[in-house]
Amino acid sequence: MLLTAALVIVALGLGFLLGRRGAPGAPAGDAGAEPTGAPAGLVDSHEGRVLDVIPLGIVVADENGGTVYRNTTADALVDSWVDGVVGRLVVERLVAAAAGGSSSEQVRTPGSSSHILQVVARPLQSDDGSVGVVGAVVILEDITERSRQESVRRDFVANVSHELKTPIGALSLLAETLAAETDPDVVGRLSARIETESQRVGSIIEDLLDLSRIEGESPDRVELLDLAGLAAQVVERVLPIAEQRGIGIRLEVGSGAHLEASRNQMVSMMRNLVENAVKYSDDGGKVTVGLGSDDDGVRFEVADEGIGVPERDIERVFERFYRVDRARTRETGGTGLGLSIVRNVVHAHGGRVDLSSTEGSGTTVLVRLPAGAAVA
Repeated sequence: MLLTAALVIVALGLGFLLGRRGAPGAPAGDAGAEPTGAPAGLVDSHEGRVLDVIPLGIVVADENGGTVYRNTTADALVDSWVDGVVGRLVVERLVAAAAGGSSSEQVRTPGSSSHILQVVARPLQSDDGSVGVVGAVVILEDITERSRQESVRRDFVANVSHELKTPIGALSLLAETLAAETDPDVVGRLSARIETESQRVGSIIEDLLDLSRIEGESPDRVELLDLAGLAAQVVERVLPIAEQRGIGIRLEVGSGAHLEASRNQMVSMMRNLVENAVKYSDDGGKVTVGLGSDDDGVRFEVADEGIGVPERDIERVFERFYRVDRARTRETGGTGLGLSIVRNVVHAHGGRVDLSSTEGSGTTVLVRLPAGAAVA
């Protein structure tokens, strides 16, 4: 929509520009030459001011493809007008458009902080159509963030489909087998498997709903919380799972751990960290949950003595559905969404989360939530 509107503005506003190309003070130049400035009348016109403030790069050429105007956004988006990848492309497309051709393509700027630009070139016709092509225009739009979001959306849909496909396929097979089975012992085992797979589907859906709610919920919906009490409730909830594998959970709580925050989000963040520590601990291991406060705010820390995270994976463990040990996750019923939920909760409250780990020796996750005026 923004690109279409820009083309309309250019078509309406630059007829004046190209109509003055032979007037005194209007620059002319060969294709690709550096323009000596906007034509007389354009900078002072309403059209020129509009083109200079819209968030799109606009470059205009005469009937020979020579650049006669570009707005400030175009200068900011193009790497170099002399020898840059984008600059050379714009010049080439202006010449082609001045000859009557149209094009639309994407180009990535070079360098470590590269951007993806949409480059659209169109010829400009005279008002009455009698002269034909009187110039050309290139519109530049930075679509880096849009491309990133589209990539995240595709990956998310693919991951959700994959995660649900396995348990749903198992449920279908188990139900089909159960329908033809008469042995009571086998029926009992199949029923137990169906229950397990159903709980797995439910867990995935519950985590997806949690993540969706957290991402869409305003952090302004807060109340004064006793985080020590919440931590104790979370540990009590996770303790039965830990005891089944002989894992001990030690809660170390300091004084003054109060904070204005979203109750549901704080519980979700704590629960996911403690559950993760238990799931990735070896049988008979130990999990330590620490909570305290200082001048900078609240500190919540969960440490385990489990399998740890390889160094290459530390930067990715907060991604949705990313799991270090998929075999262990299948055994424990994890969805791969826990740390993604944690990160969203912490960021929503203006805090930060850090993970340190040594493969084979355990993992520590530290959450810091800012004090501000909200800490009791």
